[in-house]
Amino acid sequence: MSGYFLYENAIKATEEALKMQALGITITLNSFIQNLSIERLQLEGSDIMSKMLLDERWEGIAFLALYDKNGTVILHSNPALIGKIFEDIKEIKNKENPFYHTLKLGTGEEVFVSDTIIEIANNQLIIRVALHTYPAETLLRAAKTHLIFMGFSILLIIFAGILAIFVIGKIERMQTKMKELENLSILSKVLAHEIRNPLGSIKGFSQYLIKKVTDPSLIEYLDIILKESLRLERLSDELSHYANPHKINITNFNLKDLFHEIILTFSNQKDITIKSHIDDISVKTDRDKLKQIIMNIMQNAVDALSEANEKKITIMAKTTNGKIKIEITDTGEGMDTDTLKMAKEAFFTTKPKGTGLGLAIVSKLCESLKIEFKIISKKGRGTTVWLIMPKYL
Repeated sequence: MSGYFLYENAIKATEEALKMQALGITITLNSFIQNLSIERLQLEGSDIMSKMLLDERWEGIAFLALYDKNGTVILHSNPALIGKIFEDIKEIKNKENPFYHTLKLGTGEEVFVSDTIIEIANNQLIIRVALHTYPAETLLRAAKTHLIFMGFSILLIIFAGILAIFVIGKIERMQTKMKELENLSILSKVLAHEIRNPLGSIKGFSQYLIKKVTDPSLIEYLDIILKESLRLERLSDELSHYANPHKINITNFNLKDLFHEIILTFSNQKDITIKSHIDDISVKTDRDKLKQIIMNIMQNAVDALSEANEKKITIMAKTTNGKIKIEITDTGEGMDTDTLKMAKEAFFTTKPKGTGLGLAIVSKLCESLKIEFKIISKKGRGTTVWLIMPKYL
């Protein structure tokens, strides 16, 4: 009976792992969808979904889709299905939210499905995430031969999974309250108090189990838990940095030396050419904050070059009319007018796993250092960032 009990726990742990993976993907898609208009969703949404299928971080996705309440496909990782009607979707509103079940594809494969109802502009939409179950089947085969060891490991994974779901639930509730918070410093204190402690437990259990567990399929799920915990930790740090006031620490330094440090940081980007023309300029301002500004801009430039044919960044810095002008240009895909208007807004992002705080932090730091911050970009023509700053703050 003990062996059967352990095997039953293996099945439950498999289901929990699939639910956790589906939940993480759903949250990412929901964040992306909420930031775009319906027109942009129709234009870019399926392309983003298709890219997620190819992204190794989301290995195991069978398909992704977005339906209206009548079952009409709005977005699909298979664009050929957009506009088709699926009658089974109409019954989702009468189920639990999210609704987990299995679905048989036309190929005969049975996949694990998560259907989640969301609201956009008072309209109910359904996000469907379908996952392959073959990683789970591998886990169950291993459970048959390692029941005792697996039972111990699965109990710990379930505990870690419950902690992860608890933290994700708190984040969702906080997002609902964010509009009511007038001061983001309150949010950073809530995050530090409510998230950091359970995150420490999740990270600790994950790291402990990765060292102890030998089954590759279990290690894969543990790695997902650890990576998502680290991502939540980075989000908490960025929110805290964005919300808290900045103390200025003014020092004298050479701008050319600062750029030398920054360029060395990105020297591991072997496929990207970085050209610089930096004048020998003495500056009196906050060195660390100026470095953070330039590092964030450079990282955005590197991200923009991920799919560009020509991968090149050009940096120039010179003195003009008594002020220092820094210009950073990339040959990436650029931004359309709507994206450019929102680029500096907090929580706006076009990246599937972005926080939308990078340029918002840059904007706040520029205000602190009296730097004029300007972005020039056109779709298909790359992006240029101007920083115009006083020589002496």
